[in-house]
Amino acid sequence: MPAPMRSAATRSGARSERRSESRAVDYGTLPNHVGYLLRLAQLRVWEDFYGRMGDTGVSPALFSALMLVRSNPGIQQSRLGEALGVARSGAMTMTDRLERLGLVERRADPHDRRAYGLFLTHDGERRMAEFVARVQQHDMLINKVLSPDEHRTLMQLLHKFVAAPAPIAEERREAGLSDAEDDPVASRTKRTVPARRRASLS
Repeated sequence: MPAPMRSAATRSGARSERRSESRAVDYGTLPNHVGYLLRLAQLRVWEDFYGRMGDTGVSPALFSALMLVRSNPGIQQSRLGEALGVARSGAMTMTDRLERLGLVERRADPHDRRAYGLFLTHDGERRMAEFVARVQQHDMLINKVLSPDEHRTLMQLLHKFVAAPAPIAEERREAGLSDAEDDPVASRTKRTVPARRRASLS
């Protein structure tokens, strides 16, 4: 191809690329799906959380674990995993991370030598005040987009949503394929999220 023709073809291709890049993305029905919007909301929350807590090494999952350990001194690792809806391996990974950060320690259970209870270390107790203050500020700022009434409504709806059994779990129960468990959130997570994915939630 002669040079002028190649140059014209190149310019034409560049213009087509620019038009393609400027064209709005069609998301189809995604904006109408609860899961899609919840995921976008989660990403927005996590971005702000890591911006405020990233220097501490504490992720959203680790902060949740710390709160449970603080509120339930001596909680066993397996029970911690159940409460957070993660696999045993995930609970072990979180506990190991918190131990390496010097925030949590394992202590032998006086009633069961094979079991260990989880406790905040002295440094963990001290730093929790700082962590809670940061997370409260994070919560306040990400919720500024909502009025107080809207925030109350959102919280009520989210509590209702997460407390309800997942439809697939209900269908399995009705078909006699699984038994009901005490914690609907942990139960739902175990039934619907593959073990490897659950372990990565930390």
